[in-house]
Amino acid sequence: MIKVFLDDIRTPKMSHNETKGLGIQYSDTKDWVIIRDYFDFINFVDNNFNKIDLISFDHDLGCYKDGEEFTGKTAVDYLINHCLDNNKQFPDWYAHTDNTTGRKNIISTILNYLSRVEGKDVSNFRYFHNGILNGKAV
Repeated sequence: MIKVFLDDIRTPKMSHNETKGLGIQYSDTKDWVIIRDYFDFINFVDNNFNKIDLISFDHDLGCYKDGEEFTGKTAVDYLINHCLDNNKQFPDWYAHTDNTTGRKNIISTILNYLSRVEGKDVSNFRYFHNGILNGKAV
């Protein structure tokens, strides 16, 4: 299975280490497919969705086309539509972004989708959680 790290600058070790993120067990770069922009992300999702088991999202990707910004939230929207169009379950996820508003937007969008569309119980998810791994808030 594949872990996807969506971030334009950072490495997994910068976001997942002994003091933050998912912990040191998720810090090794070789364990992740690192994707640097939105368009590479959608291409990867289209070609590898069934192999993805975890996605770690940054918000600010520095990705623009025709004056439009494409962010981690835009990637989440694409992933949700991919799940809807293909009758798939949303993979495990984590929002590692430092952008507090972006984190809130990513998290609230995913939780809304999981609750309303997939019927998942997200009642244990709290403001300090940044994702869901193996069905549990992390």
